[in-house]
Amino acid sequence: MGKMILVTGYLAALKTTVSQRLSNDLHLVCLNKDTLKEILGESIGFRDREENLKLSRASFLLMRAFAEKMLETDQCFILESNFKAFELAELRSIAKLDQHHVLTLFLKGDPDVLYERFIHRQPNRHPVHTSAGHLSLETFKQTTRESLPENGIGEIIEIDTTHFSEDDHQDLVRKVSDFIGS
Repeated sequence: MGKMILVTGYLAALKTTVSQRLSNDLHLVCLNKDTLKEILGESIGFRDREENLKLSRASFLLMRAFAEKMLETDQCFILESNFKAFELAELRSIAKLDQHHVLTLFLKGDPDVLYERFIHRQPNRHPVHTSAGHLSLETFKQTTRESLPENGIGEIIEIDTTHFSEDDHQDLVRKVSDFIGS
C-alpha cells in the first residue's frame, strides 16, 4: 500500500520549508512544485504569464506522473505545492483510496503575517514565481479564501504556521510518523 503525503495551503505558509524538513527527518522523497517549475523555467524559458502558467501545469503533471509510479510500487513520499482544487481532484483520481493512504497537511496562518512573509521573500524569488506581478494584501487574502482544507485528500491535518516553532515541527513529525506506521 502506497502512502502519499500532500503539503499544501496558503501562500507563504512555510509549505516548502515544512515539507523539506519532514523529508529529511523521515527519510522520504519529496517533490516541491516550485523546484520543478524553476528547472523547467531555466531550461525552457518563458516570455509571458501564459507561458509561465504552462510551466506550472507541466510541473504538476510531472508530480502526478511521479506519484502514480510511487503509488504503483507502494512507496511513501511527499508532494508539496499550493495545489489548486482541480489538481487535488487529479491526485485523488490516481490515489485509489481503497488501495493507498493519503495524508493532507494543510498549512495556514494569519493572512497579515503571511502577507508580510510573502512580501519579504519576493526580491529573492526565482523569476518563474514573480510573473503575476505584485499582489496586493486584498488579492493575497482572496487566495486564502480560495484555498480550502476540505479540498484535501484522505486524512487532513490543519497546521497554523503563523508562529511555527520547533515544538510544532516535532509534533508534526510525530503525526506524520504515525500515518506512515499505520
